[in-house]
Amino acid sequence: MTISRLLPGLILAFCCGGSFAAAPTVDAPLSELNISERGELTMSGDDFKFVPWRSDANLGKVHVIQYFGATMSDSKIFEPFTDLLQKSMEPGVIHVTTVLNLDAAMWGTTGFVISELEKNKRLHPDSTMVVDDDGTGLVEWDLGEAGSGLIITDDKGVVKYFTRKAMSEDEMAAALALIQANVKS
Repeated sequence: MTISRLLPGLILAFCCGGSFAAAPTVDAPLSELNISERGELTMSGDDFKFVPWRSDANLGKVHVIQYFGATMSDSKIFEPFTDLLQKSMEPGVIHVTTVLNLDAAMWGTTGFVISELEKNKRLHPDSTMVVDDDGTGLVEWDLGEAGSGLIITDDKGVVKYFTRKAMSEDEMAAALALIQANVKS
């Protein structure tokens, strides 16, 4: 192979740090997502602060990660499934992380979004809530035009389920059964 044929790939790899965005793939490790701008909302008493977050931070449990734009309509996309999880799973058996793409929020609504996130953190203190200021996850996980995704990983961080869209009743039942099977194993 000639150097002229290799050069474009080498330049692309060098410029991109050798990593390429790829959608989560079932039976493959979830590609790492690091959010250092804002990041995870933590709570101590009545005080809140943001700390950097990494997608591999909760290994050891089945992990459900939902990523969507910080808008009212986007926040509803996976709600039926997370409601089903809340009714069907004992607290602490799985870990749920919500990542909000703040870049998708309407101009001037950041304060409202953060206030709602703090309210939800009070209601669900064991859940991880993350603010992605720049839409990093949208790019890194190749979430497409809709900009949303729901990922289920096993306790080792291997993707077991991935969707970019709202789930049907059958899909929710299958995903719940998948989670239960991975919790038992």
